[in-house]
Amino acid sequence: MRSEVCPLAAGIAVALFCLSPAAQAQATTDVAPAPATSAAQAVAADAGSDAATLDSVVVTGSRIARPELVTPMPISVVRMDEALRFGATDAYSALAQNPAIGVGTSLASGPSGWDSGIASINLRNMGTNRTLTLIDGKRRVSASARSSAVDISTIPLGMIERVEVVTGGAAAVYGADAVTGAVNIITKKDIEQTTLSASAGLSERGDAQHHTLSAATGFKFAEGRGRVSLGATYAQNDALYRGDRFDWRDQPMTLPNPANTGAADGIPDRAHVWNYRQHYYAYEPNFWLADEKTRYMLTDGGSIRPMVYDIYLDKAPSQFSLGSGGDGRNLTDMHQLLGGNESTSVMGRVDFDINDNLYYGAWFNYARSNYDGAGTYYRDDTRTTFMGVGSAKAYLDNPFLPDSIRQLMLDKGLSALSIDRTYGNFPVRSEEHHRKTLTVGSELGGRFSDYVGWNVFAQYGEVTDHAVQGNVPVKSRWLAARDVTTGANGLPVCRDEAARAAGCIPLNIFSTEKPSRELLDWVLDDRDEHRTTTQLVAGAEVSGTAFTLPAGSLGFALGAEYRKETLKNSDDPLALSGELVYGGGPGARSQLDEGYEVGEVFGELLVPVLADKAFARRVDLELAYRYSDYTTVGATDAWKAGLIWEPIEGLAIRGVRSRSVRTPNFGELYEPVFTSTTTGSITDPCEAGDYHASPTRAANCLALGVTTPLPDIKTGPHITTGGNPDLAPETSDSLTIGFVWQPSFLRNFDLTVDYWDIDITDVITQISYTNILRLCVDLPSINNPYCAAHGRNQTPDVPTSEHGITLPAGAPLWVKAQQANVSRLYARGIDVGANYHVDIGPGRLGLRFTGTWLRDNVTETTPGIASGNVVSDGSYTNPHFRATLATSYDLENWGIALNTRHHGAGKADVNATSAEQYDNNDVPSRTYYDLSLRYRLGKGQTLNLAVQNLGDTLPPYMGFGEPGIYANNTVYDVVGRSYSLSWNWTF
Repeated sequence: MRSEVCPLAAGIAVALFCLSPAAQAQATTDVAPAPATSAAQAVAADAGSDAATLDSVVVTGSRIARPELVTPMPISVVRMDEALRFGATDAYSALAQNPAIGVGTSLASGPSGWDSGIASINLRNMGTNRTLTLIDGKRRVSASARSSAVDISTIPLGMIERVEVVTGGAAAVYGADAVTGAVNIITKKDIEQTTLSASAGLSERGDAQHHTLSAATGFKFAEGRGRVSLGATYAQNDALYRGDRFDWRDQPMTLPNPANTGAADGIPDRAHVWNYRQHYYAYEPNFWLADEKTRYMLTDGGSIRPMVYDIYLDKAPSQFSLGSGGDGRNLTDMHQLLGGNESTSVMGRVDFDINDNLYYGAWFNYARSNYDGAGTYYRDDTRTTFMGVGSAKAYLDNPFLPDSIRQLMLDKGLSALSIDRTYGNFPVRSEEHHRKTLTVGSELGGRFSDYVGWNVFAQYGEVTDHAVQGNVPVKSRWLAARDVTTGANGLPVCRDEAARAAGCIPLNIFSTEKPSRELLDWVLDDRDEHRTTTQLVAGAEVSGTAFTLPAGSLGFALGAEYRKETLKNSDDPLALSGELVYGGGPGARSQLDEGYEVGEVFGELLVPVLADKAFARRVDLELAYRYSDYTTVGATDAWKAGLIWEPIEGLAIRGVRSRSVRTPNFGELYEPVFTSTTTGSITDPCEAGDYHASPTRAANCLALGVTTPLPDIKTGPHITTGGNPDLAPETSDSLTIGFVWQPSFLRNFDLTVDYWDIDITDVITQISYTNILRLCVDLPSINNPYCAAHGRNQTPDVPTSEHGITLPAGAPLWVKAQQANVSRLYARGIDVGANYHVDIGPGRLGLRFTGTWLRDNVTETTPGIASGNVVSDGSYTNPHFRATLATSYDLENWGIALNTRHHGAGKADVNATSAEQYDNNDVPSRTYYDLSLRYRLGKGQTLNLAVQNLGDTLPPYMGFGEPGIYANNTVYDVVGRSYSLSWNWTF
């Protein structure tokens, strides 16, 4: 858009216009608006604004309207029609095309998280809790279990006009949480036609199906003074599992290299294996035979045999040895790549012009969703972290005991034998979320004069989440059912008499057959949690133009807001009693019933400084300030100062300096302190494969008592986590400097280049226990807070009662990892955007490019000591370069378009300190191509065929943790080539 199309003076004059719902509708549609009838429209008309140019007006990042490209703060726009053209199925997947948006929460996120099933945005990869999400410029109630993240999937797809993204501090305009920016979803209003849409798609492999039905309609009444808009969307997405893409036996992983001899030997400390296994994970019953051969044994068709790996990865066999290929199992074979979901959302609003000076508006939004996530099978082994007692015991009087095992026990003189296994014959533990979201609001507005208007509003929002963890073993019943003897009637019975009296059903720990319904009903139950989040927000605002300066009219906005938010979480009584929460099973949840209130006042000025001067066709100053008073952390303030300078026609230089705040959320403040024990392999920098990553690390590990690199430790430390009521707010100073170029010699072209810098102090975070262990040994000495935050075993080779296994000297025993205000988090980069369209032949060629070069993304944990930095930039999850290019060519009835998405190369471990720490730490880039073919059938109907991931490009096949790079669907496309067909009818 050219600045002269919507002159700045006119932009200021329509500030009030943008507060009117009816006028906003006109500003966000491509059709010519209806004649002005509202008070706000009258203001715009009196100011001489041209109604035909009002589609240029946006409000994101400011409460004073002006065109998209002439604001000091960079604003990018995602138009839903373009995103849907390439097969996007929801707002999240559409926004993910913007390189400034990192990995948020979506159906590709982990299936067992508290927020699984919601869709929330993560600007700059700096956290969903640092991105403020707005709907039509107003806050929405959070769907997150702990943070302020908003579920954008609750907005009907057919009601979304566009999404505006301001990448920078916007807290002075909209309040806390806009540390990295704000996302404003603009919905359709003043609808006079009906649009019906349907789409369906699936992958080339016949899975990952999705279906969407959407409708949007509206009408006018009372001679056009009243307007009604209504829309609804139904969506269904199938789950996708790792086994749908990869052989269940495959799991690339980086493990300690047994060939490694130490530092600087030219041999990688860690190396890739391609079929990672561990024997005791097996689905078949197995046991560790601690005799002269020290080996695992497996029951195989009633007989027993030794378990073997194709490749052994231990220098000496042990109970918890590692291998590649052969017997055993990897723990990720049931990993879910995409969660299943079924949802319905409805949105509507009514606007009525009471007279020329007064209007009223009301709106509602209701959504429900049923998320279906798969967890894992229950498994246990000899470690007492499992239910506090370890695995089941085989006794000689167990009637289910196979003859082969009985004979071995008799030969070895054993009265009991621990049986390890994964109970894959039982139902997988499920993770479900049944959410309902309701938002209702209304507003009243009018004008004091031709150039000054007012608006008051109130809005209430509520999210309820019935979270269900299904098929969870009930601790007391499971323990009783697996200990079986022969009853007086000669049949298997539970050994415990009280359990028998209560109806205990015997469990055959040696069977891999599907259990009976009676047994399942006895030993399994569902864990039911109920969460309710509420938000009440009300505000009043006066805005418009105050007076005329030599360079134009002074625009202003003044207002006040009140907000109250609450969160209540109620866990299942069986979980609170410990029956459904235990080691190796579901984790403890918190009982929360908290709330806070905040009162705020704000002001904003747009000051025209110069106009129509030599090398100063326009110079405008923008100022904003917000004061907030919280019942939790007290008073905070935020501000911004921006300048836009247009030295010559078509070139505008802009910059914004801002101070933003983020107050701690419910989880960060009030999460109860829990202590849990990790199960499985831990990541300890003093283990083999990491010990020699640097001389400093080796020296510090030695100082901690780790004289030789530790083996793979199979019982982790006690981890203490929780909230911190003494947290202070985060403070962010951000800077953006750039330019907008719209050359007169190249019509319909614009280029934006912006440097951005976000610097957050007093960062609220919970440093992971693995980073605490790493920071302890990577700082110059062990005299640091991270070494003080954990303890190691100082009594070598003495088994602990908590673990039931022998721990070597130096093994970590406990770590404190509660929420805290960490030193600093900063990120810097450059955004580039370009748009061009031109008529070529019988059609129009369109080009839209967006790219981000990330220079830094660093968390400073220890000021002044670089080795204490946790670096994110350049990682494969946060590469230095990401870009999207959309190319289209449209004729009268036909259209073809190609979308190119590039995700740059990166490091698997960007914090690696040694060149030989890994055999391969480089993760290659990935480029995806999406194709669209569109045909207009006539009579308002359109068909669109989209092919996503045209090259069937899958992620790099590499290991590195769970779930592994090769199966990381939050970063890469794991679905592969897929097809979708959509139909749209407007009448």
